[in-house]
Amino acid sequence: MTTEFPHTEEIKTILKDKAEFVRQDGLNYLIPKWKRFTDNYADNEDSIYEWLNEIDARKIIDEILFMLPNTESAKIIEVLKEIDTKFIEKTFEINECVWNDKVEKENKYDRQKNWYYYRVNQNLFENEAGQFTKQ
Repeated sequence: MTTEFPHTEEIKTILKDKAEFVRQDGLNYLIPKWKRFTDNYADNEDSIYEWLNEIDARKIIDEILFMLPNTESAKIIEVLKEIDTKFIEKTFEINECVWNDKVEKENKYDRQKNWYYYRVNQNLFENEAGQFTKQ
């Protein structure tokens, strides 16, 4: 795996409770994973479980960005802009958090900060009929 992005001991500590492959490569695994998902599945995924798994990868990226120095995080944010824009183009905003109200409150998810938890594609919207409403 390439090491385009920083993977310090501090990052490894943040990832201590994640899967081995996430702990091992950190952003060098998570950012390509987010890009693959956005490129190939964001517009057609229909399983809520897969969706939540992929979206959680984006949240972990944010957790790592928060603790990086500004110079490093700025470079990563630049990379993410294109990926995030594509994700936004392939999805639409919903009124509910995809995780549900209880998880949203427990984790203090916020529509501004955790915007990806408030978006779905049409397939998922239809498969989860009655769970979400379009904004």
